[in-house]
Amino acid sequence: MISTMTHHNVSAADTLRPLALLATGMSGADIERVVREVRARCRRKGEPLTWEILEVALRRDDDGLSDAIRHRIAVHEIGHALCYELPGVGSVNSVRLHGLSGQTETLIDRERLQFPVGLQDHLVAIMGGRAAEFLIFGGRMVGSGGETQSDLALATGIAINLETSFGIGGDLPLLYRPPSTIGDILHYNPALAERVHGRLEQAEQRAEELLRPHRELIEALGGKLVAARVLEGATIRAALESVMADGHAAPP
Repeated sequence: MISTMTHHNVSAADTLRPLALLATGMSGADIERVVREVRARCRRKGEPLTWEILEVALRRDDDGLSDAIRHRIAVHEIGHALCYELPGVGSVNSVRLHGLSGQTETLIDRERLQFPVGLQDHLVAIMGGRAAEFLIFGGRMVGSGGETQSDLALATGIAINLETSFGIGGDLPLLYRPPSTIGDILHYNPALAERVHGRLEQAEQRAEELLRPHRELIEALGGKLVAARVLEGATIRAALESVMADGHAAPP
């Protein structure tokens, strides 16, 4: 059935949007747990369950991390976001802190990924989190690796494909050599591992170059992300455009 959206529906959508953004990346079970805990708390206090109470609960669902650690995670995610936006490889939908990590949700320009330069730009964006951490803190936490969906795992997979299966590698590029197990192929082929690592080093260095002029913006957006737990892509783009238009002016 097709119906016309009324003013009431628009208001409801506007009210639910912050909650939906805060819940980005959470599983259905996590969201159900938070709602159940908040409902029980409100029932004990004899208070109604409101959107505002639920929003506060979603912001606090952070596994007890200190603000210092959340700040580092926020800087990491802002690094990703800016490295997607600056070269135009993707448009950021939202950046969120949740649990022990963060999430940058991005609409990738798929056409750019059809070319080697686009894939290299994608590598830069994936390595942008580590680059931002290094620029702001002079070091990096271990969160970039450790899991199959981590930054380093994803970047390594792309770099291996560039070298072995996309026809543009540095050694015998016309051979199609799809890796079966990433760890094995790198352990037993040191020449390939060196080329892959070189691509990752180059991507991280490029990310640092992109981010270095925007250190104040990274700090400012990182602080906003810690406070709000979630930032929309439009907010990040507006701040970036303002800084670039005003030269070295501080972000709003």
